[in-house]
Formats: sequence, structure tokens, C-alpha cells
Amino acid sequence: MPRYYLTGGRQRGSTFVRRDEWTSFEAALLLELDTDTGRIRRVLEYVSPPGSCPEQEPSILFKSGSWDGQELLVCTQTEVLRIDPVAGRVLERVSHPWFNDLHHVARVRGRIHVVCTGLDCLLVLDERGDIAAALGALGQDPWARFDPDTDYRLVHTTKPHASHPNFVSEAAGSRWLTRFEQGDALALDRDLPPIPVSSDRIHDGLAVGDELWFTAVSGEIVRASAATGQALERWDLKDFPRSGREPLGWCRGLHVERERVLVGFSRLRPTKFVQNLSWLRGALNRPEPEPCRVVAYDLKGRRQLSSWNLEEAGMSAVFSVLPGQPPDGSAGQ
Repeated sequence: MPRYYLTGGRQRGSTFVRRDEWTSFEAALLLELDTDTGRIRRVLEYVSPPGSCPEQEPSILFKSGSWDGQELLVCTQTEVLRIDPVAGRVLERVSHPWFNDLHHVARVRGRIHVVCTGLDCLLVLDERGDIAAALGALGQDPWARFDPDTDYRLVHTTKPHASHPNFVSEAAGSRWLTRFEQGDALALDRDLPPIPVSSDRIHDGLAVGDELWFTAVSGEIVRASAATGQALERWDLKDFPRSGREPLGWCRGLHVERERVLVGFSRLRPTKFVQNLSWLRGALNRPEPEPCRVVAYDLKGRRQLSSWNLEEAGMSAVFSVLPGQPPDGSAGQ
């Protein structure tokens, strides 16, 4: 399948101006990539309406999404949107005062699940779009730390986060929640220990049959069994042959196919250099970081196949790499 949808955003001003990530992005973007021709088309540009985001310099971008039937579910920092990707228009919008720094939305077990990174929890919506459950990423009541009467959509950031959950998926009879700070995936419905994914921070956690595939932001891909909770295989993309020595970028966005995987990389911004991550140490002394892009890899052959520069289409950070049509048998999952 040569066509893919990419979610992300366009940064304010220069890529190398130091700016907090919660004020960095001026518009959300949905792009279509044809990997056969290399053509990248802008499907939708979106800006959150007043009242659903901070008044001054809100960060507006599409985080990670999923297919739901013939439509896409995507989230901004503070909204869940249903999008017709063919027409390139928003069909439905849901926002709630508890939405802060949303990172992923997917329909699981018939209900929309929203990963609310800002409140360190997973929110489950009912059929009306109201919140039916709030599940803490550390097993805690979210309201032990946060105030349920606060409109967190108007708050730029709640950092530091205790867990920073990123992704929710269902496999082998359980919902799984990736936890950035813990570097693992938590089983919400089965008595299994968390899957230890990486010593680096992790992001994506995609269900592929009864397996879970993860990204670490340093460029590591991990395949695990959801049935046993054990990691099965891992690849460090930094070790694959390549021409330059530049840091790969902030690895976030994954799509798994039979012969290849597609991986999203966002250009490393100055704010990332100051984070205490071992894989970034010394990065300021290296050549200019690689641009925001999608890269195809042959994992078995340990080689890069192709790369597509997204900055040429205005995207400064990428979050999702989604197939161009609903995956067979997985619409609404």
C-alpha cells in the first residue's frame, strides 16, 4: 500500500529558536504520503478554536491517531476530532476541561479511549462523548494530584509528569498503555507485570495481531508478545548502516508491514538537547540534525530503504504514520 496519512504540526518561527514545546506549534497538519512517487499532499490544516486552548501562544498540532471505520480519529492537545480524510474536513469535535496534552486516541472495545498525558491518565468516553472513566497511569486516582474542577485545556503544561503515558492499544485480551517515564507498557486488564520496553523513553505501542510493537524516542524498535508480556525482538536503528553521523531525531510514529516498517522522526529541537537523555549527549557538537521525515526500513536486512522529507510540506514534527485506508479487519480497533 503506497499511500499513508501523517499527523503532526508546523512550528512557530525558526526550527532552531529555543521554545518550550507547549508553545511551539502554530497549526495542526494532516498529510498524505505516496511512497511510490514521493508526493506529499496537505490534506488538512487545523487551528483549535478559542476557549479550548490557552489564550497566549497555544501549541496546536495533531498528535497520534487511528482509523475508526472509514474515518480518522485524531487528537490535538485539547480535542478529539473525527476527520474524513478523503474530503479533508472535520466531521466532529469533542473537547473537555480534563483534556491536556493529549497524545493518542483510538476506539477500543467500542468506546473511544484518549491518552491524557497532561493528567497522567487514560480517559474513556461514552457514546455521548462524556467521560465514563479516568484510569491513572500509575494505578492512582488522577484526582489525588489534579483538581477535577480546573479547566486544564487553558493550562499550557502540567509538567513534570509522573508517568507521561503516550499510547493505548488492545491485544491478547488486555488494553496496554505505554509509559514514557517508566519505559514500559502497562496491562490494564490482565494480571501481568509491565512489559519492559527500553531504558530510553518510549512512545508508540501498536497492536499487530497478538503482538505489540513499540518505539523508543532514541530510535529503538521493540516487538513483544502481548500474551506473555515478554519482549521478543529489538532493533536499534542507530546501528543500521547510514552515511552520516547526525542523531536520527526524535523517533515517534510507526507502521508495521510484512516486508518493511515506516518510522517517523522529528527534527531535534534545542529544547530536546537539554534533556538528560544519554543518546543526546554531545549532540550539539554534531552536524545539523536531520529534518522531520518518514523512513522505511527492512528490519530483517538491517537496512534503510527510503526516506521522505516532511519539512518540504510544512510539517515540523510527526506523530502518526497511518495506512491510507482502514487496515483489514481492524477498523474501529
